[in-house]
Amino acid sequence: MKRQKKVKLIYNPVSGGGKILKELDKIFEIYQDHGFVVDIFRVSHCCKKEEILENIEDYDHFLISGGDGTINSFVNILKKNEIDIPIAILPTGTANDFANVIKMPRNIEKACKKILSTDVKEIDLGRINNQYFINIASLGVFSTISQTTDRNMIKTMGKLAYVLNGIKEMTKIKKMKIILESDEYSAITDIVSLLVFNGKSAGNFELAYNAKLDDGFFDVLLLKPDFITDVPEISAALATKTHLEKKIHSIKYFKTRFMKIVGVENYSTDIDGETGPNLPIEIECIHKGLKVLGIS
Repeated sequence: MKRQKKVKLIYNPVSGGGKILKELDKIFEIYQDHGFVVDIFRVSHCCKKEEILENIEDYDHFLISGGDGTINSFVNILKKNEIDIPIAILPTGTANDFANVIKMPRNIEKACKKILSTDVKEIDLGRINNQYFINIASLGVFSTISQTTDRNMIKTMGKLAYVLNGIKEMTKIKKMKIILESDEYSAITDIVSLLVFNGKSAGNFELAYNAKLDDGFFDVLLLKPDFITDVPEISAALATKTHLEKKIHSIKYFKTRFMKIVGVENYSTDIDGETGPNLPIEIECIHKGLKVLGIS
């Protein structure tokens, strides 16, 4: 007897203003038309997220609806339990950086059909100490913007909340002294921000436009405190997507598989828009460590 195909839909009902709630029946219809039974897991403050592991062997893949934070949360549960079942993404959050990187349509019907018409791809996965990330890890001003933006503002204003908070935080930039060690680049240096990309974008800006999801390397950008003097050159380079090739004094760019970072203080990090571990940290690229559907 042929095994029934099954998928588990994990959805956050408040993510992105509750967009997913209007699309549930369409998801069920498309998946049933493709021969799937759909089980659901509704994310809430009182739920035990580890419950997604029940009957884990029954599922062909997990369909995760939400933003980068929701995806990160469940990828961490899967990887920490050594589960290698593929995931697929429905971009219904406020921040959908990773979904944009893999060019997942915002239209839920188109996204479902893309997922069900593509083969599984193995992509790289980031590990920072004992936590995992799929798109980006950061230290400094960008992580501060993410962590200090009011969640109620995000619900009502969407991405504009990050922009407004970013303007406020940019006036309070503090330099951080770190010791960075990697095979490609090592230094004792002052920075205002460090971005470690698995994907290409941060805040939907393709800052790491040369990054590849399956090359076994991270793309790293360091921004130094004297960047103010380079703002005209940086702005022009960003506009023309040449900032990775140009030798701009206040920017350091390199690729690496592994690095260690120690700070004079235990600075906090941000991973996929969520609070990450404090320094010191070790960051490792796990080559083809995650299986994903929907990448054409």
